[in-house]
Amino acid sequence: MKECNKKCINLVTLIISVIIVVQTNLLTIMLFNLKTSTITKEVSKIETQEKLLDKTQEEWKLIIPKINIETSIKEGTDGEIINNYIGHFEETPYINGNIGLIAASAGYKENYFANLKDLAYGDVVIYIKDGNRKEYKVTSNNIISQTDWSYLSTTKDNRITLITGILEEPENRRCVQAIEIS
Repeated sequence: MKECNKKCINLVTLIISVIIVVQTNLLTIMLFNLKTSTITKEVSKIETQEKLLDKTQEEWKLIIPKINIETSIKEGTDGEIINNYIGHFEETPYINGNIGLIAASAGYKENYFANLKDLAYGDVVIYIKDGNRKEYKVTSNNIISQTDWSYLSTTKDNRITLITGILEEPENRRCVQAIEIS
């Protein structure tokens, strides 16, 4: 009987050992799959956010057919923005009111407003932001003092104000305003 007991104990021990190994491996596989699934979901979430951000950035742009402009707008007016994009004056609205934009006309990597001087009364300016597409007609193209920011003041109508420097006249700026077409 002793020998049978030893064999039985060995057999039970072997079965228990196999069960423990199988359970441990299954648990490890389940944890690995859970971790992988979580990581995959996080990566997918980040990719979705990046796509939405790209889409939003694509939707904020300025188009001026007469002077062949179709480019992105970015928030801000610092040198980095103006070097690469059209900048939005943070103090001005985005959709309704007097929208203020600035870009370089010379001396920067991108000089989007180099031909702003060529815009005349009635020329079309198209502004797109967050799915809103607005068309404006130019009403004025003036040279203003570099310290005159009154053209960016709040207005009752919907307009867009485009401002750029003048290379030959550093004390002045060019200012184009256009009123929304109803």
